[in-house]
Amino acid sequence: MKQFTHPYFNAIASLLTELDGAEAPYIETASQWTAQTLCQGNIIHTFGCGHSLSPALEPFHRSGCFAAVNVILAPELQFMHGAATGTRLERQEGYSPRILAQHNLQKGDILFVFSNSGRNPAGIDAVLYAKEKGVKTVSVSAKHAHQKSRSRHSGGLMLFDAADLALDNHCAANETCLELDGLQLAPLSTVAACAVFHAVLFRAAQILAEQGVNLPVYQSSNLPGNDETNERLSQLYKNRIKHL
Repeated sequence: MKQFTHPYFNAIASLLTELDGAEAPYIETASQWTAQTLCQGNIIHTFGCGHSLSPALEPFHRSGCFAAVNVILAPELQFMHGAATGTRLERQEGYSPRILAQHNLQKGDILFVFSNSGRNPAGIDAVLYAKEKGVKTVSVSAKHAHQKSRSRHSGGLMLFDAADLALDNHCAANETCLELDGLQLAPLSTVAACAVFHAVLFRAAQILAEQGVNLPVYQSSNLPGNDETNERLSQLYKNRIKHL
């Protein structure tokens, strides 16, 4: 493996190598499910609280990503009403289904839920709500690091227990990868979750292309002619995607 000058880049490279091996079969399954969802005209939903909003938001209305992505946004769960409020509500059982109920989840859709710990009720409840709607669910968390953690949900489930399929980001329980003077620094979980998710989405695109399916993918709005193309795609999904 190439050695980088910066230790953080070395940590990322090591993690990606680990993910490429250990998570390959699970990424393939998630990709097959995602391709099936899109082939049937259904929607990819994403959800995450706090910093886990980052991978959930990553492919929404973005150049090079599917137009059929609906990010489930809730300002109070994503630090926009304060970090203390977001943390408290993420731990409040029964709260996140109220947010998901404002979105049009339908049978045949797929939901990706991101949470490094997978302990908190918001993500677990989101999965349980979606499953009641006939939606396939995929979790992305530090599964191995938190296998012995205690759930904050009354049902005792961790996120990776609740979901139909669990992807492990292979990060540490505290999310960091470097140490300096006794301090743990340099979180990796966002990089890992985004990498895993884009791997799933690209593989899904390959599967659809092999089947001759037209790929509804946004292009850069900073290049000539793409505004019109992107607007046509937005119109296709505006009745299913809340924040278009």
